[in-house]
Amino acid sequence: MKQHSFFSYFPISAEVRQWEIYATSFGRVRMEDNAPIYPPDRHPAGHHFEWEEGRTLTSCQLLCIQAGRGEFESSLTRRVSISAGTTILLHPGIWHRYRPLPGTGWTESWIELRGRQIDRLRKNGLFDPTKPVHRPPLTLEMEQVWERAFQMAWTKPPGFTVHLGLLALELLLRLQEKSPAPNVPRRIEAMVSQAQTLLSSATTDGDATIEEHARQLGVGYSYFRRAFKKQTGFSPKQYQNEVRFRRVKGLLANTALSIKEIAAQLGYSSPYHLTKDFTQRTKTPPSQWRALPSKRRG
Repeated sequence: MKQHSFFSYFPISAEVRQWEIYATSFGRVRMEDNAPIYPPDRHPAGHHFEWEEGRTLTSCQLLCIQAGRGEFESSLTRRVSISAGTTILLHPGIWHRYRPLPGTGWTESWIELRGRQIDRLRKNGLFDPTKPVHRPPLTLEMEQVWERAFQMAWTKPPGFTVHLGLLALELLLRLQEKSPAPNVPRRIEAMVSQAQTLLSSATTDGDATIEEHARQLGVGYSYFRRAFKKQTGFSPKQYQNEVRFRRVKGLLANTALSIKEIAAQLGYSSPYHLTKDFTQRTKTPPSQWRALPSKRRG
């Protein structure tokens, strides 16, 4: 039987903590078929566990199953099967356990995370502790990020704990990009993406554009509008207004067009309404904003 594993736990200085995102450990475990003991090596107190007892961490851990099959459960989820390509976000304070199935072999990598940045993301509800298992395919880009993390943890160049934290954030972002919005069927998800494209170029009212789009697709307007809000975080009108606002800023900063010309180009009912909306958002009228140095525009 062969077992190959590498893990390292890192001391964190006060200077590193100022970056607000950093890794406190990294590991990669490779186990051959029918390995009798998991995990194969003992970890520090608070990290090691046996299946019968499980464990509860005091920090976040991003765990990727890169080969093999196994099972996972937590105090907030039932036991589920996991396979190659699965990523699990372990939340602090939540009991859990996982293991490979006999006869399958297993390769896992993990990054343990701390810092105010990850705390804020969790507090804002970006990651649901009742849904820790992410099953989108492990893309080539994600595999390359994990490999960079392994090399960094192995060689430990200056600032590597912060770099590892940033790589973990990149992986989490990719998971969000690959995961469908909750309770939104794939067909509706694709329709919402089409609607976003329409609204990005539309000069008519956002709700009217979506209503026509839904009618053409044979979908109820109210249902589609709710799906749009769930997937994008905006109502159709809010989404269009946000796109328009960004375009106003771009035209003010990069062209000599008048406020009247910009309002007409972007579908505002009048220059007054453009000025009112822009001033509410930036606390500065558009003409004054245009005159500001670029570093003060925000």
